[in-house]
Amino acid sequence: MAHEVNLHYRPALQWGELDPNRRQSTPVGMWAWIWQRISAIAIVFLLGLHITLTYKPLVQFLLLTVVIFHAVLGLRVILLDFNLVNVKYQKALIAGLAVLGVVMVAIIWTGIY
Repeated sequence: MAHEVNLHYRPALQWGELDPNRRQSTPVGMWAWIWQRISAIAIVFLLGLHITLTYKPLVQFLLLTVVIFHAVLGLRVILLDFNLVNVKYQKALIAGLAVLGVVMVAIIWTGIY
């Protein structure tokens, strides 16, 4: 005897229709994944600027910030993939890693300048 489960799905979106709740319904892990990909592209761009504009503090600061941002998101993936942190604590993990990232930027930047 199979159990009947009543799942209520919202109707599918029609072609060209925008979901007004898509931003709120996107899980935090998906946003982290998207931002890590964006930061990878930014690293390539900023690395090119860093090579051509070697001693520009703004370019160096942006490159440092984006590299640490990318590294922090990578650390998040490692901690979740190896089950060192449970997925249900993902928002707290991201908040803690964000604080770690800001501290690392401050330590490295004050060490450089």
